[in-house]
Amino acid sequence: MKALKFNRVWDVQIQDVEPLRCIEPDDVVVDIAVCGVCGTDVGIITGSYPVAIPGTTLGHETTGVVTQIGKGVTRFNVGDRVVINPTYSCGHCRMCQTGSPNHCEKKLGTEAGVSYDGAFAEQYLAKESSLIKLDDHVSMEEASLTEPLSCTLTGVDKLGITHTNIRAAVAGAGPMGMLYIWALHARGVKAFMVEKNESRVQFAKENLPPECELYTDFDEALTQQYGDKLALIDLCVDTTGQLTEYIFEHLAPGGKLLNVALKDKHANLDILKIADKSLSVIGSIDSLNNSFERAYAMIRDGVIPAGRLVSQVFDFNDYLQAFLTVGCDIACKTQKPLFTPNCKVLIRISDLK
Repeated sequence: MKALKFNRVWDVQIQDVEPLRCIEPDDVVVDIAVCGVCGTDVGIITGSYPVAIPGTTLGHETTGVVTQIGKGVTRFNVGDRVVINPTYSCGHCRMCQTGSPNHCEKKLGTEAGVSYDGAFAEQYLAKESSLIKLDDHVSMEEASLTEPLSCTLTGVDKLGITHTNIRAAVAGAGPMGMLYIWALHARGVKAFMVEKNESRVQFAKENLPPECELYTDFDEALTQQYGDKLALIDLCVDTTGQLTEYIFEHLAPGGKLLNVALKDKHANLDILKIADKSLSVIGSIDSLNNSFERAYAMIRDGVIPAGRLVSQVFDFNDYLQAFLTVGCDIACKTQKPLFTPNCKVLIRISDLK
């Protein structure tokens, strides 16, 4: 079978590998339909997120069809359409036992697309417990957003939202930013969005929740929303990793800043203000507290318009173009500005529907 292998920074290629088979009783082999391009994949390829083990197959936002089942599998049959949760947890280590299975101490060697062969491949070896059967009306493309949405719900949970009449913002109109503004909308929070890149702006302005405003400058946003660029806000999700200090200075008492960007960047924060103004600076990653199951339910029930957030779908052999669309030029070994309106980019591995 074919798989997109990470060999080293900027060296990724489709290679021929051995077909997969069930080994353990709870193993399930899934033929892959589509897999989403994630910022984690880009960070691995460019070296800005140096976590992947060379030789690993990339990709973790995926759906497909069950093609083999282990002898202990009871909940799935060959032919079932499924979405795959790539976040492993052993259930026994200290992090799992203290409520943080997304930081399982046995993650090394088990993290799909990082240290365990992922889903930019014709097949993926999953565990029965990591699969959800798709409802007939849910497309493979829509369901592939379950994993990034589950990460979004993990972050929204951490914000502990108790009031809906708050001043809220989302920085960045990429896939995570769009999922966050829709997830906040589902919680009854009307947030505005800030995005400078014209390609992101073009896509976002057509696909925001009702009554949510989009701005290209944070000062302008605060002035337009609240009459003063020095206005304070209660909550901000920063998907860019570039605005920590700016947002921190604009947090109202009790305000919360959620950072979900995997960026190697440092910020200086006033410790006195954190205590004196009861501020919260929060980080979030991966699925937690049943967020994967909740994310699928929101896509299934149309609460999150996943289909609208898929901007392009490329064939597997066109993976270079898929990554270039999100600014990752593998052929030239450089990152480039976005050149076309886009949000979530998918790679179609097969014709499975």
